Amino acid sequence: MRIDQGELRDLLDERSSPALDRPIPWHSLRARTRDARRRRLSAVTVAVTFAVAVVAAGTIVSLRGPDQVDQPTTANVTEKLPIQYEESDGTVYRRLATAAFDPSREESKTFQVEVSGKPVAILPDCPSPKAAPPQVRARVPGLDKDFTLSPVAFLMNSCERGKAVDMQPFPAGTRTVRFTVKTYPGRTPPRKWRFGVYEWTPPATMRTASPPVDPPAKIGKDLSLVAKGSATWPGTREVTLTVRNRGRGLAIVTYCGDGLAERLTHKLWVNGRLVKGLTLCSAPPTTSGAGFLHMGKRPRSEKTTTIRVRLETSIPEYLRRPGTLTVAAYDGDL
Repeated sequence: MRIDQGELRDLLDERSSPALDRPIPWHSLRARTRDARRRRLSAVTVAVTFAVAVVAAGTIVSLRGPDQVDQPTTANVTEKLPIQYEESDGTVYRRLATAAFDPSREESKTFQVEVSGKPVAILPDCPSPKAAPPQVRARVPGLDKDFTLSPVAFLMNSCERGKAVDMQPFPAGTRTVRFTVKTYPGRTPPRKWRFGVYEWTPPATMRTASPPVDPPAKIGKDLSLVAKGSATWPGTREVTLTVRNRGRGLAIVTYCGDGLAERLTHKLWVNGRLVKGLTLCSAPPTTSGAGFLHMGKRPRSEKTTTIRVRLETSIPEYLRRPGTLTVAAYDGDL
């Protein structure tokens, strides 16, 4: 249906005439504009005051809100501090906070982080892959106790491998933690570091562990493989080997696969006697070699040597992460 142009103009005139007859309230409009400007200025002033107070307190923290949750990505050595990433076993790491630390300007940095009760880990952004990382410790308000990295109290190999290192578990109900980063005198390079504080969650359904890495047939020129055994964590936590005593030196290699490497500890018994020493379950050996514990020559009265290794962890969530334990025995004249 066509609309008559004259009728349309008459209708518009009729509807707009009341507004034209009513004067514009310039005074009240200007007053409302001034009030809005004052409110915006007050909000900016409060925000700046809060930011200055945070910096003055020595706390530099970047917290993530609910609107910042992204889909997981795969992290590797070249990435810095991703908001969220997933390890090969399906465990998701979510960043809680970041902090910057410059040893050329300060000896330590303290910052506060809100936690939820999940396991917490530290991922450093190092100035170089071979750099010696600073110390990281934490305190829970109301407790006179230092919480350190676990299972060893330093960021072991994390610069080279880009791998987060766990903190010792905090008490149940902890919601606030104060972290302190401090230089190792004479070891930490005087260049800028960044640290990400992460919490992690194992997958709802545990994945199948990767096949264990085979131990090398020889270590150097003198040690030869004489026995090996593997177990799949967490279903089996121990490996036992029995080796015939051939009158030569005995060496033991122990390592973990998947996400368990350098994150679990182990205990070692030789013929029923607990061996004291480094208990970290190391990463699988590489083409450059393998670390080993040299036991020396066994007494001639011992016809065989029984080696028993058992994995342990202080973080119960590792019971939901798959992996392998491998134990290998070597003999030779060292």
